[in-house]
Amino acid sequence: MFEYDDEYEYDFQGRMPLLSHVDYAVVAVYFVLMAGLGWFAKSLVKNLEDYFACGRRVPWWMAGISHHMSGYSAFAFVGYAGVAYTAGFSIWTLFAFPCATAMTLGAFVWAPRWARLNVLTPVAYLEQRFNNLVRQLVAWSGIAIKFIDEGLKLYALAVIITACTGLPLNATIVGCGIVAVFYVAVGGLWADILTDFCQFIVQFAITIPLAFVALRAVGGWDSLWQQLPAEQGRFFGKEYDLPYILVFLVVITLSYNGGTWGLAQRFYSVKQRRDAQKAALLSAFLYFLYPLFIYIPVWAAPLLVGQIEKPEQAYIVIAGKFLPAIAPGLMGLMVAAMFAATMSMVDSDLNALAGVFTKDIYQRMVNPEADERRLLKVGLMATVVLGAITVACGLATPHLGGAFKAMMDWYAALLGPISIPLLFGMVWRRTTWRGAVAAWLGGFLTFALCKYGLKTSWTIYTGAELAVAFGIFFAEGFLFRQTSQEAERVKALFGRIGSDGVVE
Repeated sequence: MFEYDDEYEYDFQGRMPLLSHVDYAVVAVYFVLMAGLGWFAKSLVKNLEDYFACGRRVPWWMAGISHHMSGYSAFAFVGYAGVAYTAGFSIWTLFAFPCATAMTLGAFVWAPRWARLNVLTPVAYLEQRFNNLVRQLVAWSGIAIKFIDEGLKLYALAVIITACTGLPLNATIVGCGIVAVFYVAVGGLWADILTDFCQFIVQFAITIPLAFVALRAVGGWDSLWQQLPAEQGRFFGKEYDLPYILVFLVVITLSYNGGTWGLAQRFYSVKQRRDAQKAALLSAFLYFLYPLFIYIPVWAAPLLVGQIEKPEQAYIVIAGKFLPAIAPGLMGLMVAAMFAATMSMVDSDLNALAGVFTKDIYQRMVNPEADERRLLKVGLMATVVLGAITVACGLATPHLGGAFKAMMDWYAALLGPISIPLLFGMVWRRTTWRGAVAAWLGGFLTFALCKYGLKTSWTIYTGAELAVAFGIFFAEGFLFRQTSQEAERVKALFGRIGSDGVVE
């Protein structure tokens, strides 16, 4: 039923370009529209609050969509797609279910508290909650490990563009990084939010029809799993078993509720706590359902095109096979949408990183008297420098074992010690600054010992790191008492964010 378009050249190992002249024209038009959107976003930025928090004016539904779109970008179509191709249905158990569960929990625990904190950066409140030492430790270490995450996103996007155009991978990473820095420097967080909404419409309009077309080509849902090996249809794969997924669920809960700073922005860029809750629940619903549409074409790939040498390119292979037959230019629109979505995700994180550097490091430690104009300039310069480091990390991703392995081995494994004081500092009153520092240090030391000393698996060294960091953080609150000054500070903070559901 679906034939190849003669204008396309296909090599399913990703060595030949997949885009036609029509596709390139679509990409060009799309980029012009996105540039216009970025320029419009610039008109919404009048001050630091607009640049880093959208002036707290984002509608809840737009914040929820943006949170969802900022949670995966091209990585879902490359890193997770590679896992889906080899592991089968267990990618839903590994990726979609933890994300949906994490956001459902976050809607009632963290999202409303982020909204009530009324901050410009996620780590700003840590000084009132603990002290400036904790604020600086979380700020510096959070920036350091975030480069790994940002770099692999650029790498994932470059894999898609390279497979579709034949452009060199490294040159594509550099080019994508330059575009990302320019876009966020112009429009701030508003540019990211507006772009995310546009990507939501375009991406859904492409991926959902492609899923149905691929499913029809293999004879339907039941036929798909009957033709694949039995282990492909299991909820838990051999490598991604229940203990692995439980540890990953904890990591995802930390990351998607604010450990990834760009995602925390979505909750404090809305006006009220109820808006933040609704945004989190909308994101949870989308994570529960939408990944099925992403991975149906990947699961069907072995049946439709045979074995693929590079599993990370499986989605692109199926898209190249079917999208041109659906309508001319759809392949180009998909590439453009993936590009813009990933740029938005990278931009969001760069905006959050630049905000932390500007407010929590530069203003707090270097120039406390800096006015808003000076801080805006520092924020722009920080965006450029941090963007350059992100590009370097993107170039290094292939040497770290690819997108998924790099994400799990480094970013996911190191996120816990940074996120636990940040997220549970607004939930657990008892812990002092000593407990926060000890949890941070104990987590990192456990990671180093288990990964490099004992050479254990990801499940063990990440689980051990989380157990140590959590244990220290909560136990310290029973072993030591806050001073009267600390207790008053914490009481004022919890009075501001609300104590409903807070463990005393």
